[in-house]
Parts: sequence; structure tokens; C-alpha cells
Amino acid sequence: MLARRWWPVLVWLGVIRLESTDFASANNTSSVLYRVIAAVVPHVDQAFVSGFDEILRKTGHFAGYGILSALVFLALKNTNYDRLRPLLRRPWGTCLRDFWRWDWALLGMLVTVVTAAADEIHQSFIPSRTGAWQDVVLDSCGAAVLQVIIYFLSLRAFNRHRARVEQPDLSSIR
Repeated sequence: MLARRWWPVLVWLGVIRLESTDFASANNTSSVLYRVIAAVVPHVDQAFVSGFDEILRKTGHFAGYGILSALVFLALKNTNYDRLRPLLRRPWGTCLRDFWRWDWALLGMLVTVVTAAADEIHQSFIPSRTGAWQDVVLDSCGAAVLQVIIYFLSLRAFNRHRARVEQPDLSSIR
């Protein structure tokens, strides 16, 4: 049961690890991007491609670590559901804490920050890569933004669930 909830986190950590190698260095991604763009626009400027590659790389940091944070949150939430729902003396979904909890969000952030820091330290030992604390900050911002989005989505889901439960069944009136 636990493996079913946590495998997406492990797969995503593997993706992050793969992107931390020489395979995803700026030189490699920039040359691939240049070939792709040059196939469409034959006389593209290399400086444009390098700048575009940098934007894509930083966007990837922001989104990739945001996704990691969200996957950890969802794994914690679903693990909590599996373990606690049978023990509750109330129906599941009657409290906001069934949908969102601070500890799930903070643990999602913590896993993201630790993974981002370890990733940047690892990259500092690879000749074609550089480790930058600014990337850890960017990764953490991506995680924080996604946690805020998760909070509002959870709040919306809770309110919809509560409205469905509180709405009287009009089909029995006929």
C-alpha cells in the first residue's frame, strides 16, 4: 500500500537525479535546442538559443521542484487517508484537515529544499555543471508556489464536498 502512494515521488527523484548529470548540462541542452530551432528557423542566432535555453532551464527548476513538493504532499495525504479513514468515527472529508494539513505542506517543502541542495552540491563536482545556491532558492520558490496552489485547490475541494453532503436529496420528495 505504501509503495503505491510513494512510487511517483521516487520516479520524480530519479528524473531529478538524471537531470543532474552531464547529460543535462547547458552545453548539451543548448546544442539540442539549437538543432531543433534551426530546423524551423535556419538562420537562428546562437545567442538567442542560449538565452532561450537559460529561460527553459530556470523554468524547469521552478516547475520540477514544485512538482516534487506536490508529489510528496499527495503521497502524505493519501498515506494518511489509507491509514486513518478506517479508524475515524466520522465520515472522511468532513474536516479541512482531510484535504490539507500544514505538516504535509511543510514536509513537501523540506524534501524539496534538501533534494535541491543535494542536487546543487552534486553538480558542483561535475566539470560540465555548476552548483548554485540561487537554484536552490528558485527550486524552493517553485515548491512554495505549488503548495499555495494546493492549499486553494484543497479548500475548494473541501467546500464542494461539504456542499454535496449538506445539500438535501430532492429526488425523495417526488
